[in-house]
Amino acid sequence: MIIFLITFTVTTISSNVYAAQMTTVLSPQLNQAQPVFTANRFITFQFDQGSELAKKYANVDQTVRFKANSSTPGMAELISGINKDILTQKQSPIRIENGTIDYTGSLKGSADKLIMSYKVVFTPSISGFTLPSNNTGGASLVDLDWRGFHTTRPLELQIPNIGNMSINYPMSLLQVTYPELAQQLNSTQAKEIFQTPLFNFEDIGTPMDRWHFLFDPTGSQASTAGSGFQELGGSRVVSIYSLGESSFREGVMEAKESDAKATIDGTNANIHSSTPPPSGQIQIGGFATVSKSGNSEIAYVTANAPEGTAAATGGFPLQVLGALAGMMAAVSVFVLWKARK
Repeated sequence: MIIFLITFTVTTISSNVYAAQMTTVLSPQLNQAQPVFTANRFITFQFDQGSELAKKYANVDQTVRFKANSSTPGMAELISGINKDILTQKQSPIRIENGTIDYTGSLKGSADKLIMSYKVVFTPSISGFTLPSNNTGGASLVDLDWRGFHTTRPLELQIPNIGNMSINYPMSLLQVTYPELAQQLNSTQAKEIFQTPLFNFEDIGTPMDRWHFLFDPTGSQASTAGSGFQELGGSRVVSIYSLGESSFREGVMEAKESDAKATIDGTNANIHSSTPPPSGQIQIGGFATVSKSGNSEIAYVTANAPEGTAAATGGFPLQVLGALAGMMAAVSVFVLWKARK
């Protein structure tokens, strides 16, 4: 397996502000991985200069930051809940065995606004994405459905010097910093913005045919980049799928925006929420082709690519198209497994 972070869509990505919402490296042989899910959101509280809200929050500059792991009270329940959601939503066999949380919530005031920013990084340790199959000719089947999970659970943790805090609901940041403001917002239409979960990775479940494909047959790109070439699971080649590049083929990835109004302390306020466009990268050890059956997608992974394989998104050569027939026989086992769940 090759592990590297390489930006091959620089010209596209540099022109936009993207949230790196999911990255992972998958080795079918090891059947274990540590994907990184990042939830980002920005909420702007706009008010008139000189208003009561301006007097209270213009000079705010506060950050709540903490890390959590298996020893943090509430982490076991958090992982158990997400496992249940993935199984219910995706019928995926993967299981989260452990994980870490890195939470950062910031509040920054000015003369006419209060900006709240959220960044929650969830790094689970998963296993079980390599599926049982037959007639694969030495190839592996890798489940990809788990990547697009979401959860409406509060995901509460007990944090020293902070107390009980939900990492999934934006309102929780206000509840531990400015509880009076949180209480007043809860009685307005704006509360929906602050109760919209951060852990919504449904857009990472965008069909794989909208992900950009790059195949590195030798590891030369990783070596050239000088960014940590490694082998895992005995594979020297890597397939890279990237989400976030806006193009005619992949389409345009858009931010999610919402607005609301509230009256707080006699002051009218406009509240705007923005979640950056989705982006992600999946690296798979070996040559991967993706098959879809209904709403399920799996990768059919071989140690090497057929001769003449295109290195990037585009038409596949005849050898790859011919291999799809064998892949479909293997996929049938996976489809039957899903149907029984």
